[in-house]
Amino acid sequence: MSEDVTINNTAGGHPCCEYVKADGSGCLAVPRHGSRYCFFHDPDSAAERDAARRAGGVERSRKHAVLPSDTPDMQLATTADVINLLGRTLNQALRGEVDPKVSNAVGYLSGILLRATEQDDLERRLTRLEQAIPTGNGRTNRRSGGGDDPFAFNK
Repeated sequence: MSEDVTINNTAGGHPCCEYVKADGSGCLAVPRHGSRYCFFHDPDSAAERDAARRAGGVERSRKHAVLPSDTPDMQLATTADVINLLGRTLNQALRGEVDPKVSNAVGYLSGILLRATEQDDLERRLTRLEQAIPTGNGRTNRRSGGGDDPFAFNK
């Protein structure tokens, strides 16, 4: 005894592809203009699908534009150094010489580096100010300087 399969030809108010999957359910994709099937199931679009698949494979296997592994590290000690790196990376990205993922990573990590540099500068300034403040006994506060705790003071 065979059962008739009824396919819902609309979903969410739009027409659906008429392809019937192996489990008997219908494809819910929107059909191509002038066709009853979506791009993936339209027999007339087989050549286009193959071309799209090849183009995707070519793009996926494209080598990323990165620096050679023997390139010396850039000095990134100052804000000016980071600005220089960002400018170079931006220009390389605009020319297609560096992968956008790499340029995004450089931008993101540069922001973190700049915030860390700011924090370091503030900590150094705070240390100098704390050292200059006189204590109740007429002496100035001095950091112990002997340990890893930046908040350890001599008593």
